[in-house]
Amino acid sequence: MDIGKAFTFVFDDEDWIVKILIAAAIVLVGVLLGILVIPAILAFAVLAGYGVEITRRVIHGDSPALPAWDNWGALLSDGLKVWIIGIVYALPIILISVCLGIPTGILAQEAEDLSSLFSLVMSCLNFLWGIPMSFLLPAAIAFFVAEDQLGAAFRFGDIFALLRDNFVTYLITVLVGLVASFIGGLGVIVCGLGWLVTAPYAGWITSHLYGQAYLEATSKAPPPVLEEEPA
Repeated sequence: MDIGKAFTFVFDDEDWIVKILIAAAIVLVGVLLGILVIPAILAFAVLAGYGVEITRRVIHGDSPALPAWDNWGALLSDGLKVWIIGIVYALPIILISVCLGIPTGILAQEAEDLSSLFSLVMSCLNFLWGIPMSFLLPAAIAFFVAEDQLGAAFRFGDIFALLRDNFVTYLITVLVGLVASFIGGLGVIVCGLGWLVTAPYAGWITSHLYGQAYLEATSKAPPPVLEEEPA
């Protein structure tokens, strides 16, 4: 895997400034419309769809890897599909949280200690399930992108086999993804509103890594990019 490329590919695009400013504007709209749930969901789904397109371009060897902001309907559709994938993989912890959340709410007034215990158990289970999810989602999303079928993300046997046989590759993907998340948060600490830029940039790093990890795990090289001969 070319980890450095995941951090620098954005700047290989001559229009990267415009493209990242558009992403920042979408993040800002999503935050400002947070109280209006549906518009906020649509805004962040478009961003997720843009990440899908980056992963797709890496897998297929398209250049530039940073796509144009067009075909908004496709971006929205891909983003919503990624959310569906995330929800399905989070179902175990969602169900456990519901089962524990009901008694926690009931006991909140009458048995505070027991309610706190249930809350602690939920937090621990959320953390524990988050670890396998951090490995499963990169592989599942890449399967969906590579085959352009939502159902491919739920071929659990194939996905588990891919992770088993390529654990180091996906461990690197997870760890570098954590570094990208840290970079995304730096915008708040260093630049205030800079997180509007660093957050999408961090997501693009992760999307590039998803594509790279899939190619390495499946031993598939992207097709060569043919350059047009000068007239």
